Amino acid sequence: MLDEVFGIDNFRNEIIWKRSNPKSHITINYPTCTDTILFYAKSDDYTYLQPYEAHDLDYVESAYKYQDEKGRYRLLPLLNPNDDRPNLKYEFLGVTRVWRWTKERMTKAYKEGVVVQLKPGAVPQYKKYLHESKGRTVTNCWDDISQAAGNEVVGYPTQKPEALIERILESSSDENDLVLDCFCGSGTTVAVAEKLQRRWIGCDLGRFAIHTARKRLLSIPDLSPFVVQNLGKYERQAWQATEFASSDDAREREARYRTFILELYHANQISGYTWIHGTKNARMVHVGAVDAPVTLSDVKAVAAEVWKSVGKGKDAPKTAGVDILGWEFALEINELAKQVVAEAHVDVAFKKIPREVLEKKAVEQGDIKFFELAALSVKVKQKGREVTLKLDDFVVPPDDVPEDVRKVIKHWSQWIDYWAVDWDYKEDTFHNQWQSYRTRKSADLERETVRTYQEAGNHTVVVKVIDILGNDTTKMIQFEVK
Repeated sequence: MLDEVFGIDNFRNEIIWKRSNPKSHITINYPTCTDTILFYAKSDDYTYLQPYEAHDLDYVESAYKYQDEKGRYRLLPLLNPNDDRPNLKYEFLGVTRVWRWTKERMTKAYKEGVVVQLKPGAVPQYKKYLHESKGRTVTNCWDDISQAAGNEVVGYPTQKPEALIERILESSSDENDLVLDCFCGSGTTVAVAEKLQRRWIGCDLGRFAIHTARKRLLSIPDLSPFVVQNLGKYERQAWQATEFASSDDAREREARYRTFILELYHANQISGYTWIHGTKNARMVHVGAVDAPVTLSDVKAVAAEVWKSVGKGKDAPKTAGVDILGWEFALEINELAKQVVAEAHVDVAFKKIPREVLEKKAVEQGDIKFFELAALSVKVKQKGREVTLKLDDFVVPPDDVPEDVRKVIKHWSQWIDYWAVDWDYKEDTFHNQWQSYRTRKSADLERETVRTYQEAGNHTVVVKVIDILGNDTTKMIQFEVK
């Protein structure tokens, strides 16, 4: 892959990282304790800053065996390896040689005590102090960086130590350079890039990875603002085109896709409707498109068709209930359900289509769970231009939660792992302008936050809650500041 992206001629080196000691219980020949890091560049114009590491103590004792008031030092020769330098050939302290330095520099260094002659007639040498040494040059064999340990560990199986990424970034980039990690996992690369004043982009398909990386970033002091964007729509579109295409007919492809989702939801497919695609347990089922979120207009159209269809036709259920399955849902969709119920007298439940349906192995094993959206209640209190938001309630549908987890939850706030506020939502991307989250050191969660607006006007605020299962729930609030 790297040969294709960068070109085989741009391969620079292979680095071997000794990540751990061999495990004593492993009985296979030559137990593995290393990882391989492949170093490529896009062209000959790339950043490389030679890294150094501390000298071994044994080396310091043997090499820097002299000491004066300035510290430890070693003696190095002053002879020039190039004998063909007549301008550097002169007599100094009774010795005529071709020297490394000019006579003026040599004389000045001798007066400063940097150049010494151990005995008359001996070749002068110069003092190289330990504190002047950058350290031992780092080669392509890295055996001085251990696996992540202590507070750095976040419980992610492939987590790399920050020291490893720090060496890579410091040797191959400058401040304000852009760092990309296409498979960011627990977020080590983006966290180190943030600490080193680099700009960064991290990507991952796993919801747990994004959740872990987001919390990790929030623990960094003086963190710069960042956004979390869901760019996964293209993947679902490609999956639909590949899995369900028997011709170029987009409608047929869409029908095959909906049949597949209904089967995973254990619903019966029905026809003859525009917005209703199946039935399950006396309820109707709507399957949302792969490339668009379920919106208020979608919900109203589904509810209207459900109400008209109750008790009519052989497939129609007897009660006005509908499950709406979707990959994404517009903000405040759970609150809109209450409005729909009041207007159309339809019982609406929203179920999220999990990303696992894209994975054949998960489908074959039956590991597919359609989660119902949680409900969030936020109280708003205004005093002049000061606005206070307080989490009032958070309800997670109990059927979606493992029983062992339900047993330990004593208060609704325990469902919440992290929540954030965008105080000036502009109908684009959610920005973390304030957040509170749990850590292993502190399980307390602030449930109230205050903002004072400098100017009067209408404002839209979005509150985002991440529950302990990694699911996002959002609520939009609009108010006027006078």
